Amino acid sequence: MQPDFLHLRELVARLDEVFRTLPHPVDDLLDVWCGSRPYDDLFPPGARRVGLDVPGNPYGVADVVSSELVPFPDDSFDVVTCIQAFQYMPDPAHAAGEFARVLRPGGTAVVTLVFGYEYDRENAFEGRYTEHQLRALFEAWDDVRVLQDGGRTVTWAVLTGSLLHGLQQRAGDGVRGRLARPLFGVTYAGLNGLGLALSRLDSRSDVAAFPMNLTLVARAPR
Repeated sequence: MQPDFLHLRELVARLDEVFRTLPHPVDDLLDVWCGSRPYDDLFPPGARRVGLDVPGNPYGVADVVSSELVPFPDDSFDVVTCIQAFQYMPDPAHAAGEFARVLRPGGTAVVTLVFGYEYDRENAFEGRYTEHQLRALFEAWDDVRVLQDGGRTVTWAVLTGSLLHGLQQRAGDGVRGRLARPLFGVTYAGLNGLGLALSRLDSRSDVAAFPMNLTLVARAPR
């Protein structure tokens, strides 16, 4: 079992909930910086899905590759998603404006981004956003919701798993690493199981929070 299992479990559950409860039909959906497109099967069935990514992306599955952030005409989509990539936007306010531009009136933006995970200190554009900062970026939108994906115990389990994964990487692929691999696998499984059990007891506060992930859902101004 992988060390970030609970992170992905919470993220997938949130996306499934959001897309099942959209208040309007979805004919056209844009996935900004789509990567390897691991969430395609969660999108509304029957929607035309357009995956957008930047030149040089290593996956080769995008429908459109462009150095322009959103190279589409106004009012082109019913939903715009940016899943686990918004923290890399060099100009987040411009990105929010472009999402609004290409959405049809009343369309929905779904933005997810990590909160409690490590970041790359070498990447000058990789940011972390609080709920208040996200609300400020989308303050002109309607029905803005910022949802917590995983509470303190999920964050604890994922960060502990990341620490253990670092130790596993140090062991390398030699004899020592191969001998230790089953032990790490059992440890990840136990850690995720404990984190899952504790998460059911975790009483989240409306005042203080340490989520693993944040999901923003907002309607384009009419």
